Order: sequence, then C-alpha cells, then structure tokens
Amino acid sequence: MTTPRAHTLHRCLPLLILFAALLMMTGCGKQTYRPTYTQQSSVASGSGAAIAATAKSQLGRPYVSGGSTPSRGFDCSGLVYWACASNGISVPRISRDQASVGQRIPRGSLRPGDIVVFKIPRSGYHTGIYIGQNNFIHSPKPRSRVRIESLSVNYWKRYYVTARRVTRR
Repeated sequence: MTTPRAHTLHRCLPLLILFAALLMMTGCGKQTYRPTYTQQSSVASGSGAAIAATAKSQLGRPYVSGGSTPSRGFDCSGLVYWACASNGISVPRISRDQASVGQRIPRGSLRPGDIVVFKIPRSGYHTGIYIGQNNFIHSPKPRSRVRIESLSVNYWKRYYVTARRVTRR
C-alpha cells in the first residue's frame, strides 16, 4: 500500500524529470552567445589581433573533448590550435606542447593573440588566448562553453605558468 506522500511523489516525478531536462537544454538560464564577428580588412591575418578576434568569434561554442572545429566544438587546446591555424600559424594541437611553442612572453608584456598557459593540479596543462585588458578566451571544461575570463581571478593567477607569442613577424 502506498502512502499519500509516495503517491504525490510518483505523480510529480514525470514533471520533475521534464523540468530537469528543460534546465539542461537552456543552460540553466544562462545567456547563449551568438558569434557576431566578421573579420575586417584592417586586422592583418596572422596578427595577434586577428588570432584574438578569430577566437572571440567562437564565444558560446560548446566544450567538446578533442574538439578543434566550430562545427564540432572545442577543448582548450583545440580552440588555440584552430584560431592560430585560421590565421596561417601552425601550433601544436596539445596544451602541453603549446606551452613551449613560439617566444616566451613576460606576463606584463601580454598582447592580444598570445597563448596563455596554466598548469592545473591533477588536470594538466590548460591554454587560452589573451584578448587584452587582462582577459583571455578559452574553452574551460566539459558541460561549459567558450568564454572570456579575467587573469585577475585568483584561480587563474594561482595556476598561470607562461605566455607564448606565435604571430607572424
């Protein structure tokens, strides 16, 4: 015999499942970013500004492990790899290797398009692209999207390792 409480729960369970599914599909009410960038001729392909702008065009794109294309989505190193390749610059595909490519840049000398590198305990290397004003763009983790964050956040300050410049000369 069921209790009134169990009967109510049994009746509400389908509604709770539906509500949870709707929340997952809407990102819990977070705004979905729609890329609006179109490259202007004043930004030279291969320049740091072009790399940053290319990466910014993917704001809101989903994180996908192993992803390195707009149609599939991106992991962190995939976004860096794609943004650089889209501007004629060859970089390694893996974060650990991106941490040593190009020229080492002191943190105080960052320019848009530089690769910022973090080493997260138990996770390994993480990369993003500096976009100016102490901000960088990256594809952070599963169930998230490409987004902009500040290097001033304690988490990123704690795990920052280096920056690399890979633009054409």
